[in-house]
Formats: sequence, structure tokens, C-alpha cells
Amino acid sequence: MTTTAPHPQSTTPAAHRAADLATTVLARHGREAVADIAPAAFAGRNGTWNMRLRSGEKVFVKQISAKASGPMAFSRSVAFAAFAEQYPECAPATPQLIGSDADNGLLVFEHCPGTSLAQLLVEESMPDTFPEEAGALLARLHTGPASGLERSAPPSPPVEMLAVGVPHSRYLEFTVAEMALWAELQNDRELVAAAGRLRASERKHQERPIHGDLRLDQFHLHNGSLCVLDWEEFGLGDPARDLGMLAGEWIYRAVLDTVTTRGGASAPPARFDDESASARIAERMAAIVPSIHRMWSSYADHADYEDPDLPVRATAHLGWHLVDRTITRAPMVSRLPGIERAAAGVGREALLSPGNYVSALGFERTPR
Repeated sequence: MTTTAPHPQSTTPAAHRAADLATTVLARHGREAVADIAPAAFAGRNGTWNMRLRSGEKVFVKQISAKASGPMAFSRSVAFAAFAEQYPECAPATPQLIGSDADNGLLVFEHCPGTSLAQLLVEESMPDTFPEEAGALLARLHTGPASGLERSAPPSPPVEMLAVGVPHSRYLEFTVAEMALWAELQNDRELVAAAGRLRASERKHQERPIHGDLRLDQFHLHNGSLCVLDWEEFGLGDPARDLGMLAGEWIYRAVLDTVTTRGGASAPPARFDDESASARIAERMAAIVPSIHRMWSSYADHADYEDPDLPVRATAHLGWHLVDRTITRAPMVSRLPGIERAAAGVGREALLSPGNYVSALGFERTPR
């Protein structure tokens, strides 16, 4: 194997080891050896690389970290690949799993070109049909066969860390922003109780195949075709999680855009007070709600099961997703920006009283 990519992450021992492991996996499937390595565009919890084979073919290699992603992340990814092969009419389009190495947590996929929907949203070039397509593909997934699937066990909301405490090893790694945020969350007894209720409700509705960790950056668009990536939380779960997280992505982006002119909005004020900030957030959220409503309506049109409580549960998941986005942001900064706190505040309200926001989000219809 030779390495020509100049990026320093391409020449790390971990990258070389992953390439050697990938070559072994590929050989079992009649593919050429790895020639070049480049890091993936977005770094995550796991090791990820784009690799070019001697044949010129490109593949995507992921090495699952059991510590970062959980002990079941590898097996859930493999389980989804089997599900997609057996039930292609139910599974969203996704890069094919070429082969895997369970001992080393390695997965080798067909290369997935294209652009993430998170990037397209920021660039204001998201396809107009995305809400309807997303709703329809989630409906197909959620109505797929459940036989043989393990229950999903998503790590969020982290009820134990909220109600009992943060593990000492984790606390030692906290930034100043994380320390401040977690102190606030743990002292918010209403939020802790609502997170516990959400977890208990979710466990009662783990009946359908779900993605389990759905975000806009896991949707990729290439030549007009939509793919969904990262199936480490796949399993039987509550469809409300997928729906709430996806809707929450739109709301989160809307809150962050309070300080921008994206989407043709007027310029924000030079300084915000409580009144002007609330009005601006409401304005930006109102502009994005029609897309959420279109996604939900498409889902309701295509799903063929009854679940009258789905809108309330999805709204609660939306609320937690906004809080969780702030938790995810905290390790990256020394002090949380006010706009991130505003997003968490919006999420808190939806989490505590989800029924109050169902109509405003356009979640009135239910599958039937």
C-alpha cells in the first residue's frame, strides 16, 4: 500500500492500520488493495477514511470505537446492512456494506459521493422536495418488518447523568463550558423529570425499525438521489425519536439563524434584548415550520399504522434534541454562546410541555 494524500490524518498509525485491515476485508470480496488514504470530510466519534483502491475504485472505511459509540454500534450497523438487503423496499438508500471485521470493529462501504443536507441547508440549496422525501422514506422504514431486530438503546437522553451524576472519568475531561452547562441541567429538576418521562415513554414504544440518531448531516444528496448514513443506533425503537430529531434539526438551524440574514431575512438588530431576541427567534422558527409540516404530512400519508400519541412524543424528542445539541456544542467552546442557550431554552419548553406545541409544528395528523 502507498499513501499519497498529504493530510496528516492520512499518515497516522491508525490510518495505516485501518488501511491494512480494509485490504484484508476487501480481498475476501475480490477487491483490490488500498492504494491511497484520505480522512473523511467530517470527523466523528469513530475513525473514518476515504480510501482509493489500486483499481481506482473508492471506498469508505469506518472503524467503530466501542468506547465512544457503545458496544452494540458495530453489530447494529451490520444488522441494518442485512435488513437493507432483505427488505430493500423498506430501507432508505445507503452505501452498500462490502465487508466487515468484527474483531477490529471495521466496516468497509461503497463510496458515498454527494453533499450532506446540513451543508445544503446552510448554503440555502436544500432541494425543495426534501421534506416530502424524508417523510416518505421514514414511513417506509418504520413500517418495515420488526422480526429478528434487537431493541435500540440510544444513549440520549442521559437520564442517569442528569439525575445521579456524571462519571468521574468523564468529568475530568469536561471543559469549563461543560461544567457550567451540566450544573444547570442537573439543578433543573423539571427538565430532569421530563427527560426521565421521555425515556420511559420511549421504552414503551420500541416496536418499529428506526435509525435512532437521525441528523441532517446523515442525509447525503448525489445526482438527485438521497442516501441515509450512520446506522449505529439501528434497531427496534419509537418512530417518534427519528421524527422529532429530524424536525429538531430544522428548529435548531432556525434558532442559530436568528443572528443571520439567511433565507432572505432582514438584518438582525445590532444588540438584542429579551423582547427583540424572542421576536426574532419566533420569526425564524415560523419560516422553517412549513418544511417540518410538509415532512410530517408526507410521513402520515405513507405510514400505515395507528399511533395517536405519536405527535406528542415526537415533539418531546424535538425538545430534547435541542438541549442535546447544546450538550454536544459545549466541549468545543470555553463559554456557550447565547444563541446556543436560546436553542436549549426553546427545547426545554417543548420537552416539558410537548402537547402545547403539536399544532404549531403542524403535527396534528397521525398515521392511519
